[in-house]
Amino acid sequence: MEGVSNASGGRNSTGVLGMEPPMLTQGELSAVTAAYGVVFLVGVLGNLLVAVVVLKVPHMRSPTNYLLLNLSVADLLVLLVCMPISLIETWVSFPWILGEFACYFSPYMEFVTFHASTLTIMAISVERFYVVCKPLHCRETLTGRFIAGVLAVLWPAAFITSLPVLFITQFRQIDSVGPDPLYTCETETDTFWAKVYLVSSAAVFYFLPIVLLSGCCLVISRHLNNPDVQPSVGQRAAVDNRIRSRKQVTYMLLAVAVLFFICLLPYRVTVLGFIYAPQEMLQLLGNKGVLILVIICRIMVYINSTVNPILYNTTSTNFRSAFKQAIGNWEGELPGNTQANPTADNIRMHTRRRSSATKVQVTNIM
Repeated sequence: MEGVSNASGGRNSTGVLGMEPPMLTQGELSAVTAAYGVVFLVGVLGNLLVAVVVLKVPHMRSPTNYLLLNLSVADLLVLLVCMPISLIETWVSFPWILGEFACYFSPYMEFVTFHASTLTIMAISVERFYVVCKPLHCRETLTGRFIAGVLAVLWPAAFITSLPVLFITQFRQIDSVGPDPLYTCETETDTFWAKVYLVSSAAVFYFLPIVLLSGCCLVISRHLNNPDVQPSVGQRAAVDNRIRSRKQVTYMLLAVAVLFFICLLPYRVTVLGFIYAPQEMLQLLGNKGVLILVIICRIMVYINSTVNPILYNTTSTNFRSAFKQAIGNWEGELPGNTQANPTADNIRMHTRRRSSATKVQVTNIM
C-alpha cells in the first residue's frame, strides 16, 4: 500500500504531520507479523493449488477457470512481491533500507496487480454473461484462443496504466547524522498530476467496475431465474440441472467479485482521504494512528489475495472434488486411481440420475 502509507507520512518519512516517525510496540509488531505469516502461507498454498487444479485436472480446463487461474497469478504476485516489502517497512518505518529499485518496483507492482485483478473480474463477468444469456454464441466465442487473446491484452493494459506510479514515487536522500546516507521512499499525493492519477485509478479500476458488474449480475440473475426457453417434459430435468450448475458457478464468481471490492474499499477510501482530508484530521489521528490504518488496509488487500481458493472450495463442487484429487496425488496416490477418468467422476458427483448426453453438457459448464 505504498500510495496509502506514503500519503500518510508514516512510511519511511519524518512525517508530513510534523512528528517523529511512528513506532509500534514489540507486541504490536509481533501481532502484525503473525497475521502476515498466516495470510501469506494460506494464500500462497491456496493459489498454487488452484494452478495445479486448473492445469493438471482435465475437466477443469475451461474459460472460466483459466480466468480464475489468472486471478491467482495476480494474487501470488501481491503475496510474493509486495507483502514481504510491506512487512519490512512495518518493522523499519524509517529510514528506507531496501534500495532505490524496491522503492519504485513495489508500488508499481501493487497497482499492476490491482488493475489486472479488476480487469480479470470484469472479463469473468462478461464470460458468465455469454454462458448464461447467450449460450448458443458462447461455444463459438469463448474458445481457448479468445481467452488467450483477452489475457494478452489484459496484462499489458495493467502494466501500462500503472506506469504513472513510477513518476509520483520519490526516492530521496536526506541528511544523516552518521557516515552512511539515509533515504526515504515516498509517493506524492499533493501534486496536481498525482491527484489526477490516483483519483482516476480509483474511478476506472474500482468505482466504475462496481457499477458495470452490478448491472451484469442483475441481467444474469434475471436470466437464470426466468429462462427464455421453456423445456419440454423430457428435457426439463436436464435443463434444470444445467441451470442449477450455472447458478452455482455464477454465485461463486459473484462472491469473489464482492469480496474483492469489499477488501479494497478501505485502501481506495483511505487514499482519497489522504488526498482530500483536512490536515487537522490527520493531525488528530497522529502518525501512529495513520500507520495502524495503513496496516489494516494492507492486511485487507492481502486477505483478498488469500481467500479466493477457500471460496472456490466451499461454493463449487467441481473445484472441491478437483482439490481433493490434486491433494490425493500429492500424497502419493496412484495416478490411475485419481486421473483415470476425471470427467466420469465429475459426472457421478453431479448427475447420478441423468442421461449420458445430459452429463456431458453439465461437465462442460465449468
